[in-house]
Amino acid sequence: METRIKLAKNGGYRHGSGHGKHGMYKGYQCDSSWELAYVIYNLEHDIKFERNHERFLYNLNGKSHYYTPDFICDGKYIEIKGYINESWNAKVEQFPKDKTLAILYKADMKPYLEYVVNKYGKDFISLYE
Repeated sequence: METRIKLAKNGGYRHGSGHGKHGMYKGYQCDSSWELAYVIYNLEHDIKFERNHERFLYNLNGKSHYYTPDFICDGKYIEIKGYINESWNAKVEQFPKDKTLAILYKADMKPYLEYVVNKYGKDFISLYE
């Protein structure tokens, strides 16, 4: 319990902390239907990727926080993003310049979502284990 409180207070990746429907799919934790579509697409197209656990420090309103992008694919950190707010802008602006952050917004997610919906239907979140 102490570790969970510490993580919640200091930021970092926490299962189920996203805004969408979450669950496990073939060993991958997904925090939204968009993440699930990304995972399914990559697995079914033999694209190597992994869940990211590395966190990055950023400052917002004079306070330090941590940010953990969703995945790593091809040496890039991948963030699947459905909304933008003040903290998101700070995360992007302060992301390490020697690393690559690829952000998949709604338009970028279209091919992943279309593939999964065409193959499994609109209720593809029922695929969570």
